[in-house]
Amino acid sequence: MNRTLALSEDQRDCLQEVVNVAMGQAGDSLARFLEVFIQLSVPRIQLLHRDQLIHQLTTMTGGDRVRVSGVSQGFYQLSGSRGMRGEAIVLFTDSSFRELADLLAYDSTLSMETEKELLLDVANILSGACLNGIAEQFDTEMGFSTPAILGQRISVHAMLEHEKPEWDHALLVEISYTLEDRSFGCTLFLLMPGESILLVKRMLDQLLELL
Repeated sequence: MNRTLALSEDQRDCLQEVVNVAMGQAGDSLARFLEVFIQLSVPRIQLLHRDQLIHQLTTMTGGDRVRVSGVSQGFYQLSGSRGMRGEAIVLFTDSSFRELADLLAYDSTLSMETEKELLLDVANILSGACLNGIAEQFDTEMGFSTPAILGQRISVHAMLEHEKPEWDHALLVEISYTLEDRSFGCTLFLLMPGESILLVKRMLDQLLELL
């Protein structure tokens, strides 16, 4: 455990509240897009080493036999040259596409291109709304890179095995979204590397001082 990067109990509780508010905004955006009720999980927060990334994401999505599709999008704080930055990864289970097609009234079988469009649309809604919600509470603004498809209908290991993280440790925030009485499920992972963690800790301390 890197003690310099580890969050204190108060910092962790504060970040969980910040994420709770932000994920609620993201869930509301997705609910309006799909016209359904969205169920939210309690966000999970942990510090992990880069060698743990594939194992943790595989475990959190149900194991290596589960086939997922994923979108990655970089984010960065607009103010300051050394602001908060990181990567948002949205993972969808295979059954989610059938649910999306049904909800959005697609009559025919989804093509790979249509799946990509749905992936990008939903991922953009979730990551954008959630990160903007976090930024608003930190009194800052976020910029975003162009989202990219990580893979379609493959295991997490196959999706990420060629990824070469440039960080040693990152703060991982996991947020799961499901639909009531449906098999749709997707998970938003926010990864913030070492230097960004220190910035987040300082911003959390500023929020705690206001309490």
